[in-house]
Amino acid sequence: MHVKTWRSGILMLLCMSAGIVDVIGYIHLGRVFTANMTGNIVILGMSFAHVAELSFLRAALACIGFIAGNAAAAVLLSGGKAKGFWPARITLILLIELAFYLIFAALAGPVMSETLLHVLILLLSSAMGMQTTAARKLGIAGISTTVLTNNLASVIEDFVAFFRKRFRLKEKTSKIGGETWLRFTAVVIYCFGALVAGVAEINMPFSAIWIPILVMVIILIVVLKMFRGLDENGERRLR
Repeated sequence: MHVKTWRSGILMLLCMSAGIVDVIGYIHLGRVFTANMTGNIVILGMSFAHVAELSFLRAALACIGFIAGNAAAAVLLSGGKAKGFWPARITLILLIELAFYLIFAALAGPVMSETLLHVLILLLSSAMGMQTTAARKLGIAGISTTVLTNNLASVIEDFVAFFRKRFRLKEKTSKIGGETWLRFTAVVIYCFGALVAGVAEINMPFSAIWIPILVMVIILIVVLKMFRGLDENGERRLR
């Protein structure tokens, strides 16, 4: 299997982790999203109208944490050292994300103070912000792992173009490209992550966080074993 396929697979696993983290945030952290900031912006607007006792502060903290994670990752990835097939600084970002998950797992529990709740929101949203920027840096089919609205729109547009060529323009050689299928898979696997987390959290609260932890460990092992010493095209550098 080519290293580019492995890299795309890693991106899909990050999408799944984002879906899981979003469910954890919504169920246990006061009905906020720690990966999907569009949802939090909607919550911020509704909270002004006192809809369903939504918390402005919690949604605001999720947005602040996500932005802080974006900014931190952008600083780490700036400059020439953050170029290549898999920049070493992306590995560093994933290590930090894993550390945030482990801290979350250590602190979260059935009984939490409001202050601890806020800290946990900041931890998960910052991790997702860093992951989003790191994924965007890879530039694979425009996938950011957390912003799926654009992915879904691109998939629909690509399928419409495909069927238009096939049935209206009679271009029998047209086909759906690999990037379209990758975007489609990103949406599906994000939903799958949310499904898995929903089932897990109903039966064992806070157990789902261990799935992203395991996923991150697997990703780091693959990265350190397979991606070291590759040039921008994924080819082994000559020594």
